[in-house]
Amino acid sequence: MTDIQQDGRARRQQDIFDLNRTKLIDTAVDVINEVGDIREVTLTQIAKEAGVSPATAYNHFPERMEDVFSAIVHSRMDVAANMGATLADESLSVIEKLKQIPVTYAENLVSLGYAGKVIVVQMFNLVNVNKWLDQDPVQAITALLSNSEQYQDRADEIAVNMATAFRGAMFEYALNIGDHELFNRYSEEFFLKTSEKLVENILKQY
Repeated sequence: MTDIQQDGRARRQQDIFDLNRTKLIDTAVDVINEVGDIREVTLTQIAKEAGVSPATAYNHFPERMEDVFSAIVHSRMDVAANMGATLADESLSVIEKLKQIPVTYAENLVSLGYAGKVIVVQMFNLVNVNKWLDQDPVQAITALLSNSEQYQDRADEIAVNMATAFRGAMFEYALNIGDHELFNRYSEEFFLKTSEKLVENILKQY
C-alpha cells in the first residue's frame, strides 16, 4: 500500500469516527430529552438509537455517561470558541460584545432542553475531572473589559461577578424540573431575560 493510499484510508477512518461521534452526541441529547430522567439513560441505549454498536460508543466514551456529558458541553456549549467573529467585530462596542456572551450561553443551553439542565447539574463533577470547557468565560469577559477605559481597572473583579451571576441564574434554571414550587419561576423565558439584563445590571454597580 502506497503512502497516498494509507493517507486516504486514514482520512476515511477519521471521517467515519467523526461522523459516529457527532451522531452519538446528537442522539444522546435526543434520548435524554425523550426519556426525561437521566437515571434511566445508558450509553448502550444511546448507541442503539444512533445505529452504532455498543463497542463503538464505548470507544468514543470510555467513561460512559460522564464522557457523554462532556462531549455535549464541548459540542454545544463552547460559546467562547465560537464567538470569535462577534468579539472581533469592530463595529460593536465593548458593552454590546459583553451582552452577547451570557445571552449566547443561555440560548445554547435552553436549546438543549432537559439535556441542558442535566449538564448544568453535572458541571461540578466535570470541572473536577477536567472535562468541562477549557476556556472559562471569565477570560473572554476580562479581555473585553480590559479594552474599556471605564472598566479596565476593575476588569477582573467585574468579570468574576458577571460569571458568578450567570452561573447562579444557570443553576436556578437547571433546578426548574417538574413542579417544584421553589424553582417554578425560573422558566426558560425568565432565564433568557435574566441573561439579557445581566451585563447591564452588573455594570450599574460600577
